[in-house]
Amino acid sequence: MADFFQKMNEGYAKKHFPTGSVFENASRTLKSRCIASFIAIGIWEAGCLAGLVWGIRRTLEFIADGDKDMLGIGIGVCVFFAVMMLLFGVVLYFTIRTIRKKREDYVRLAAKNSQLPENEIEAFDRQALAPDTCILKLTAGLDRILSNATNKDGLLTRDYIYLANPSLTVMKVKDLRACCFHDYTYYANTGKHSKKIHCLAILLISSNGVTDSSDVTEKAGKALMTLLKERNDAIDTNDGKVVSEGALDAYKKKIFPEEN
Repeated sequence: MADFFQKMNEGYAKKHFPTGSVFENASRTLKSRCIASFIAIGIWEAGCLAGLVWGIRRTLEFIADGDKDMLGIGIGVCVFFAVMMLLFGVVLYFTIRTIRKKREDYVRLAAKNSQLPENEIEAFDRQALAPDTCILKLTAGLDRILSNATNKDGLLTRDYIYLANPSLTVMKVKDLRACCFHDYTYYANTGKHSKKIHCLAILLISSNGVTDSSDVTEKAGKALMTLLKERNDAIDTNDGKVVSEGALDAYKKKIFPEEN
């Protein structure tokens, strides 16, 4: 189990959370991604502007030449670049809003997605860097490299668990109803054909209906189930079996029979 879970230490805390806050680190990570997106989208926006200017000039030339056949094409080109500029402009607007967000904004986001009051999110943040916090190393290899989490590792504090997804969901361990394997799929283009890829994830379900998940190795997932069961024996693990995509709704009904 030590391969997957390590105790929080000063070196790890300074490297991953130099400001002493999980949400300050998440803010910096998401801002870095947004800045990269801002630059890329800005280049596309500039390209569309250049295309629009070129299209207007050509359209004016067609009008001057009395070329009615090409006039419609010129107008169409102008409309296309104008629409693309508008779309990229909207994306840039929301990207800038994300870049300008502060730690407090991410705390509110976490509270909303976790369906917990902000004081609970702040309590998790205070516990996160304590020596008794477990660092959850749930993924390995390519899954770890390609992870879109705000931090590569999750955190299990005295009272909370956090898988570091962009949703910044925090769950109270005592409120967990399920911790089980979940199979999800996506399609990857492999030349002429699309291939269906199956991925293994750990799925957490809280009593307030909030769910969260993370890619996981089988060994790490089983170790996490064991660790959480030690703290909350009421957690359902589906006997270690995998819940398929199609069976997820049925499984949730099993977990919440009082709502049926």
